[in-house]
Amino acid sequence: MGRCDPNGTRMRIMRKGWTGLRGTLAMAAGLTATACGDSTGLDAIDDGLVLDMAIVAADAALEDVGTWGQSFGFRAGHSRGRTGGRGLPGGRHRIGEELSGTHSETFYDANGVEQEAYDELTTASIHYESEVSGDVGRDNWSANIYRLRDMTVTGLEGEETHRTRNGTGEEDITRSRTVEEDGSVRSSHMVGSFTYTNVVVPAPGSDTRYPISGTITRTMSATIVNGPNGDETRAAVITITFDGDETANIVVNGEEMEIDLTTREGRFPLRRRGGNRGG
Repeated sequence: MGRCDPNGTRMRIMRKGWTGLRGTLAMAAGLTATACGDSTGLDAIDDGLVLDMAIVAADAALEDVGTWGQSFGFRAGHSRGRTGGRGLPGGRHRIGEELSGTHSETFYDANGVEQEAYDELTTASIHYESEVSGDVGRDNWSANIYRLRDMTVTGLEGEETHRTRNGTGEEDITRSRTVEEDGSVRSSHMVGSFTYTNVVVPAPGSDTRYPISGTITRTMSATIVNGPNGDETRAAVITITFDGDETANIVVNGEEMEIDLTTREGRFPLRRRGGNRGG
């Protein structure tokens, strides 16, 4: 699957193809029980492909948090439809090469009337669409990512201190590559969809840096083609919950861990609950 072009046309093209992705995810959910026979190992984070999906979800959450620290995605105080500027696609964390992306915004007042431009006092909500792509890497894992997000941001009217985000997104992870301790390499292709539910984020410039509440729920499928055991497919349901501190709770097929939201560039972002920071 190709990467986006700088003019933003890829978003429109890709949206037409996501029906097939949803079908793939539904099929993968049915394969979860059969891909490894009667094994219950898919419920544990130590399954290699499931761990890879957990890393992708954690990396995406760091991308979200980094982007949400900017005023509106990639640029501060801009009018609808403009891109570029001081903000970075992928936010502050920007692992590996700089990510590329496009985005658009539509502003509304408290009565739901569309506005020509953002107004600090009267804009009450924003409909925000974005795409981002590029290469990312963390310790022994690397991949090429492509993500679409469709989000509504509310709570902006007046001198707001917090903003609430709800929305959906879809992703395609190609060239995903994990190097094991023994030097072997696991390569896979992943697809996924995700939902943001009432994620409350401090307004840019606030002392509090991290989302204070809300969840991101992901459904993912990962496939190894022609691996040592033949073709293998795994499915995962991943829920990330924020509570305002520098960690986020992540549950992957029932296995609970933490994402260290302070993770430095290129470092492993996951840790056991109550464990030492991975950054």
